[in-house]
Amino acid sequence: MRLSLLTLSLFAALTGCGPDKRPEEPCDGPSFNLVVTAEGGPLPSDTRINVRSGSNQTGEAYELGQQARSQAVFCDEDTDVPAGEGGASQGGAAATDATREVRALRCRLYTQGPARLDATATGYQPIEDEPLSFDKKPYCEVAINVRLERELPDAGK
Repeated sequence: MRLSLLTLSLFAALTGCGPDKRPEEPCDGPSFNLVVTAEGGPLPSDTRINVRSGSNQTGEAYELGQQARSQAVFCDEDTDVPAGEGGASQGGAAATDATREVRALRCRLYTQGPARLDATATGYQPIEDEPLSFDKKPYCEVAINVRLERELPDAGK
């Protein structure tokens, strides 16, 4: 009787818990898909973001129009040509970098964990230390949309 009770207890202990939960697979894509836009129009030409994550507390920066040597932050600029500047309807002249407008900055962030975002642009309120987290979402390709808001006029002027 004692042997069968011990056997039954051992069997229950081994089968009741089941296998340990497998750790999550690493993300094959970016941790975050960040889209930065500006209230009321295109991003200013001096728009700059900085992403800090893990042990990189200095961060990795990206500035519009600049070539970056990226390790974790990879950005593309969505551009438009302002009406009346360039294009086939204006004698076939193509738009130059000086006439293009960036409507959105689309960045793939390979942070392998939570991150912090800073963003600055002339005429817009700075974003400082904005947390980028997974919030119970899968740890892969989490969509983050950030909109730069215009600076408020100084009431004292």
